[in-house]
Amino acid sequence: MGGVCAVVVTYYPDVDLWDRLARVLPQVDALVIVDNTPKGSRIWLLDEELLGAEKVYLVRNYTNLGVATALNQGLRKALEFDCDWLLTLDQDSRCYPSMTTALLKVASSCIPESVVLGGNYLDARNGILKVPVGEPGEYVEQKTVITSGCLVNVSFAKRIGGFRDDYFIDQVDHEFCLRARAHGGRVVLSRELTMEHSVGEPGGARIWGLGWLPKHPPLRKYYIARNSIVTIRRYWRDEPEWCLRRGGRLLLGLLLVVFFEPSPMVKVRAFAAGVLDAIAGRMGPARQSWLYSP
Repeated sequence: MGGVCAVVVTYYPDVDLWDRLARVLPQVDALVIVDNTPKGSRIWLLDEELLGAEKVYLVRNYTNLGVATALNQGLRKALEFDCDWLLTLDQDSRCYPSMTTALLKVASSCIPESVVLGGNYLDARNGILKVPVGEPGEYVEQKTVITSGCLVNVSFAKRIGGFRDDYFIDQVDHEFCLRARAHGGRVVLSRELTMEHSVGEPGGARIWGLGWLPKHPPLRKYYIARNSIVTIRRYWRDEPEWCLRRGGRLLLGLLLVVFFEPSPMVKVRAFAAGVLDAIAGRMGPARQSWLYSP
């Protein structure tokens, strides 16, 4: 298998980031950190920790360009370094030492070959595994996998246009997987445990048949609603089962906000704004200034 370039998208990173990155560095040929933290913010200085680190590259955007644009910056670096695979990671994920080996093993055993490989993960917040370990087979067929711990075929990603910049954040990973499948690609999930990762903030509810519904602030509710609807409109003919589940999670998430979260109206308003912008085709960063209020 060819080389692996990892990309980690950071936004106001914490002081423990380098400890998490140190787990990844020995497993890859290059590590690209794309920092979306606004210029002038008082944060932990990445430059000081990275000074003198080999095969580590820092891209500073000095503004939040969104996850999709940052991932595309990492993809271009992978092409520049002539790597065959791009490993995409969130800044808060804790990777296991065997992550890359496990994913590459699955890549080599998939016939026909897969172009997007997700890693099984433990949600340390609730002790839940994404899929059970120890069952037959090295991998499970999937329609979509999350961004963090995902191994992407670089040449295939380039051929289908990379990640959708106009999504900004949320559903970027799911849309990319569905688009990969629409172009004949294969998406799988390794059964081997590769990392610890939690989705959303603490406090989400678990719904039978749909799993955990994470808790998110209003701005994220906006992007989730907007981008989910845009994705469903695009892929409902090709992926009706996925779209039905995504729509169900979206509506149940809204109901849970209404009935179980304190002061729900701002999140309901954010959800409605996302729906309206999806219908109108207004993409990119959210334009509603009130969504950025603390």
